[in-house]
Amino acid sequence: MKTIQLFLFLACYLTLTGCGQTGPLYLPGSPPPIYVPHEPEPNPTPDQDAEKTK
Repeated sequence: MKTIQLFLFLACYLTLTGCGQTGPLYLPGSPPPIYVPHEPEPNPTPDQDAEKTK
């Protein structure tokens, strides 16, 4: 009997906590709730260009 109660408690606890989901649930195909702009790629410095050609 204890095993069944423990299992039910864990199942309810994990369901209610949402498995650690802190924000809204993300569903593919739905628009995100906030806008996050893409960061532009930084221009490489001459030092970085020289390292790539080595």
